[in-house]
Amino acid sequence: GKRKARTARHAKKYAHMQTERPNNMNMVRGRRPAVAAMSLGLVVAMLCAAASPPAVHAAPAGDFLIGAGISDVTGPAADINFLGYAMPQQIGRGIHFRQRARAFVFAEPGEGGSRVVYVSIDTAMVGDLLKMQVVERLQALFGKSLYTHDNVIVSCIHTHSGPGAFLQYVLFDITSLGFSAQALEAVVGGTVNAIVKAHRNVRPGTIRAAVGELLEANANRSPSAYLFNPKEERARYSYDVDKEMTLLRLTGTDGRDIGAVNWFPVHCTSMNNTNNLISGDNKGYASYLFERAMNGPSVWAGNGSFVAAFGQANEGDVSPNIMGARCQTGPMAGHDCSFNSSTCAGRNEACY
Repeated sequence: GKRKARTARHAKKYAHMQTERPNNMNMVRGRRPAVAAMSLGLVVAMLCAAASPPAVHAAPAGDFLIGAGISDVTGPAADINFLGYAMPQQIGRGIHFRQRARAFVFAEPGEGGSRVVYVSIDTAMVGDLLKMQVVERLQALFGKSLYTHDNVIVSCIHTHSGPGAFLQYVLFDITSLGFSAQALEAVVGGTVNAIVKAHRNVRPGTIRAAVGELLEANANRSPSAYLFNPKEERARYSYDVDKEMTLLRLTGTDGRDIGAVNWFPVHCTSMNNTNNLISGDNKGYASYLFERAMNGPSVWAGNGSFVAAFGQANEGDVSPNIMGARCQTGPMAGHDCSFNSSTCAGRNEACY
């Protein structure tokens, strides 16, 4: 009853705000996209600090060279432990939908203009080894100075439904019982391929930005712990999680949309720890749906010219389970988990 009342209050509060169709790419409630003249440095700052984006000023047509590329990074689909939940029994048994890397090149026109690459990968994590190999392969293709560790940004959506065993740190390879060169190659090779496509697709274009609140899409997974923050600190915020969504719209000078980069804080844990199918979870699915809407249903996934990345933001204790955790098995099955301890009949295994 309390949840329904809260939802009704939110709906009433934001009833005056309009949400347009995906083709218009106005994906958040609140402020409409701002058109502005941005330097490449400001673009880099937004990419590196997407969780707290600065105000955006207007962008003349053709102020940037922009390219987008997408490639498959799906790793071994069977017998590899999934990375994220650290559950040894969560072993891959097939594919829900394929994982992809989505890359964007932003450059200033002219010889020697500054350049930056942003990549969002449908994996749980990225690591030093992965980025080092990506940069090494790019430099083998384009020389030592075009793409470096300083201008290649590699990020991930933090799905908990994809093969692990590709990080070089022992801690992350414990539940997968070791390292898999095949899993690493799938991510590195696909990421490089996406960047190469973006490099080859570069053309003059503009960047627009929209920032606004998105409600009923994320929730604090530890609300009782949040209440231990000082009262005066909690009073500074309207919610116990960040509700801000940021969107960059990338458009060619011919008026055709190149792609979009979106950030919103929410864990990719819509698929719980009993799932055994490789999946990009909620952000990967959002990318799939947006790309399908823009490229058309006849274009196979991963093959369209429009690329939409739903990158990760400050997702910390932020869950997509807006109805709250519930007991899945045992005597409390179907009931809410304990508010203070996140347990079911004193145990935490069934609470998710």
